[in-house]
Amino acid sequence: MELQIGKWGNSLALRLPATVVKKMHLREGAKVELSVQADGSATLTAPQAFDLSAYMAEVRSITTSMPVTPSVIEAMRDDARY
Repeated sequence: MELQIGKWGNSLALRLPATVVKKMHLREGAKVELSVQADGSATLTAPQAFDLSAYMAEVRSITTSMPVTPSVIEAMRDDARY
């Protein structure tokens, strides 16, 4: 698909056809990721939906490998001189 670059203020802009917008599930104000390779080619990627369950699984896997240590606050309280 060939697209034309246009001027938008002091910047250049690329207008996406409605069919592309629908396929990428975009709307006005949406953010996209643009990757430019060394050869000058570019890839436009639609944002991924946030998956809370996958995020929580990752957090659980990280925190289960962390050692449980004594509370620093309790140690500070015990050593405090008033």
